[in-house]
Amino acid sequence: MRRLRRIVLVSAAVVAAVAVTGLGIAYSLGLFAEAGRFSSVPGCGVLDPSVFAPVVTAAKVEADGDNCTVSDGSVQVNVGYTLVTKHGTVGGPQLASRYLTAVAGGDTERLDGVGDQAIRQRTQAIGSPQVISMRVSNLIVVLSVVNLGGGELPAGAEDGLVKVAAALGTRLAG
Repeated sequence: MRRLRRIVLVSAAVVAAVAVTGLGIAYSLGLFAEAGRFSSVPGCGVLDPSVFAPVVTAAKVEADGDNCTVSDGSVQVNVGYTLVTKHGTVGGPQLASRYLTAVAGGDTERLDGVGDQAIRQRTQAIGSPQVISMRVSNLIVVLSVVNLGGGELPAGAEDGLVKVAAALGTRLAG
């Protein structure tokens, strides 16, 4: 009886060791890393022209591959997508988050309530472009607004771009 008990205990220990080794190998191969919600970029089809009303009046959406442009002839909003896939043991959403954290520098501000994570970059270039980079799961969306005439942005365009980004983030998360 004692011998049978030892055999059972040793067998259980061996099974546990094999299971732990298997889990370790699976983790090392990235089998537990989250891929993220998106397997491809959503394209311009998710862009409803009415969402851009806070920035662009009478908006018209045009597609150029995976990048989109919304313009009324004087102000233009550009939308671009980057899909981030998992790499090794690091999931796609985590890599996308690391990217946004790395990009955030001195001329950026965090935007709460926009996607899963978002930053705004203010630039001093011709046309006063403003850029918002946001993350929704493993998708990075970059929105920019620029005055096509080269002057200052119209009043409310900067805050309007935040509203556009928040609405788009909500639509992508849904």
